Amino acid sequence: MPPRRRLTTFDAFTKTVEDARVRTTSGGIVTIVAALVIVALIVSEWVDCRRIVNRPELIVDKTRGERMSINLDITFPTVPCELLTLDVMDVSGEQQTEVTHGITKTRLAQDGTVIASDKLELASGNAVHLEKDYCGPCYGAIPKEQEGTRCCNTCDEVRLAYQEVGWAFGDGHGVEQCERENYPERIQAVQHEGCNVAGSLFVNKVVGNFHFAPGKSFTSPNMHVHDLNIYEQSEVLHTFSHNIKHLSFGPVHDSVHNPLDNTIKKTEERNFNYMYFIKVVSTRFERLGQLALDTNQYSVTSHERAIRGGRDEDHPNTMHARGGIPGVFFSYDISPMKVINREERSKSFGSFLIGVCAVVGGVLAVAAVIDRGVWEADKALSRKKAV
Repeated sequence: MPPRRRLTTFDAFTKTVEDARVRTTSGGIVTIVAALVIVALIVSEWVDCRRIVNRPELIVDKTRGERMSINLDITFPTVPCELLTLDVMDVSGEQQTEVTHGITKTRLAQDGTVIASDKLELASGNAVHLEKDYCGPCYGAIPKEQEGTRCCNTCDEVRLAYQEVGWAFGDGHGVEQCERENYPERIQAVQHEGCNVAGSLFVNKVVGNFHFAPGKSFTSPNMHVHDLNIYEQSEVLHTFSHNIKHLSFGPVHDSVHNPLDNTIKKTEERNFNYMYFIKVVSTRFERLGQLALDTNQYSVTSHERAIRGGRDEDHPNTMHARGGIPGVFFSYDISPMKVINREERSKSFGSFLIGVCAVVGGVLAVAAVIDRGVWEADKALSRKKAV
């Protein structure tokens, strides 16, 4: 048997003689409908193949020793920038007091308009015109062993000396260095201002907190203390009403919802404390055709309360608040879990081809059954009419 003849024995698609075929109107209608259904189903398969789905995955976060950025934009309508201090601390022992790096403080008028934007560093005033042998007093704010060897020639140096011994400084009245630099007048001039704080902090990715509180901050052996003298004794009512325009952890991503954005809190009490307890969850976004982005999501609960003012018995010259410090505190905790949001095609191209074959074969099989049924019914009716 010739090779070509042998191949015919494997033909699974046996052919019928053209003359034995019968074409009918009903068969044509069924064929057209079947073709339309096939086209519609193939288009649906293609759309489904091109559809992008997000497949979230939860894993243990094994990263260690990373730094994390905190992006913020917060407005305090009734606290001047001169009185507002931003501090950061965490369980690793790292402390960032009176943070200015990466942060911009913008002075605001009572109506919310911008006055100026700077880092609020006090100038040394007229100290440059002092005599060469001038040695300004520190008003007892130095250890006895340093008396006669340490000079306080500027208002800043006096404030630093007061801070080192844990004394409240006030507005500089009676301090020749500060009066020479017009520091009391500058404090009085900004009493009716507000402040906007915006920028980014960089912290260890461990449990910690950052807070906004009035006055210079310093750490005593037992606690973190703020000099509240000016804040408490001001004739103008300063409060920690605030507007959180934005607060996020890590790079900004359009899929991340920040629950504290556009939060507004108001109070009429001077000694009032706001606490935000934040749970930070590491998140990784893997988008098709883009580089992976590692950022963070967070949830938050808040607490607010009034506190009573008073003086520290151990440091009678230091104003503080019994039961807490007035201000806005953000305490953040890091979750041990990490969420991975991975984008994928809902189907591969191979799955699409399999679907197309299934659609074509299935629709043609059903159409053949329908056509056969119509054909048999038409023959049965024709026989009855003939009888």
